[in-house]
Amino acid sequence: MHKASSDTLRVSVVVPVYNRPSELRELLAALVLQSVDSAEFEVLICDDGSTVDLRAVVDEFNTMNSLQIHYFRQHNQGPGIARNLGLHNAGGAIVAFTDSDCIPEPEWLSELIGPIETSSVGMTGGLVDFRTADHLSGRCVNYLMSSMLGAGGARDPRAALHMRYYPRAGNTAVRRELACAAGGFSGQRHGEDIEFSNRILQMRTKIEFVPTAVVVHNEKKNSRQVAMEAFQKGTARIRLAREQGVHELIHTLPALLVVGLTASALTGLFLPAFSKIAGIPTVLYAIVLALIGLHGGFLLKDVRALLLLPFYASLMHIGYGAGYLYAFLTDPSTSVSLERQTVAAKSPHDGMSEQ
Repeated sequence: MHKASSDTLRVSVVVPVYNRPSELRELLAALVLQSVDSAEFEVLICDDGSTVDLRAVVDEFNTMNSLQIHYFRQHNQGPGIARNLGLHNAGGAIVAFTDSDCIPEPEWLSELIGPIETSSVGMTGGLVDFRTADHLSGRCVNYLMSSMLGAGGARDPRAALHMRYYPRAGNTAVRRELACAAGGFSGQRHGEDIEFSNRILQMRTKIEFVPTAVVVHNEKKNSRQVAMEAFQKGTARIRLAREQGVHELIHTLPALLVVGLTASALTGLFLPAFSKIAGIPTVLYAIVLALIGLHGGFLLKDVRALLLLPFYASLMHIGYGAGYLYAFLTDPSTSVSLERQTVAAKSPHDGMSEQ
């Protein structure tokens, strides 16, 4: 049973989740502390077919405080479709998205929706704080995703050199009617938030980065996960380029790195007379990795990051480049269809299947 009518709601917070009961508790505890009055926002937990009981976590918070939490469940279809489930049932004029392993700061929601409520901005994206995450691996990955040398400032457009900014689904808000008109998120498991943001942008809507809307991303990844995720993002980049023209020169750099390092190794192996010249790309890249380690280690204030950051950076760069090349070379002309679940602009909570 809903605790407030949609007339009182400023914003609906949608959280896709798969398992992670302890992380969900931490997220809900942080949402309880939001500066926005609890009567003015709702939280929609969209369970993507978890194998553990998350309804009990939601019930626990519903009985303890006045936060409006609604629980929905679907068969496992991926985070994009889970977000669409929340979007379909959202009652607020604005829909904010975050992930179950994120911890928003108390002013997060207020700062994130402020530009949308007070100007013509249609979509906002906030900052992912890489300094205070629980796990060193997560701090390193989030630093790399925000830095110029790590990932071209993908998550932070304040980087000196950065790609075009597209809000990521872990920290973004959008006018509900725009999100519905754009058709919601695709069913792809990588790049679906960039694809969604680009469709919003193509509607000639202003998108604004809000550095004061901060979440801490408590992800934990091992080296295999870092490499595999980078590979999948590289393949997704080719798909985005073909389907929506979302591509910039900076996106080709990891692929050029893979080609350069491979050529350097082969030249040194089969043409030893040119080994010194062939080794130049490797030396230059080693310098870049050292700079990443020094800068990131200083910002993270952890000596272990001096070694882990260069290692993770190399996995991300080479993995992304390999995925990019694989997708380009295996199917250079055929487009890949996007499985997108269209979200109709229905009235708030119309026909929802809350459990």
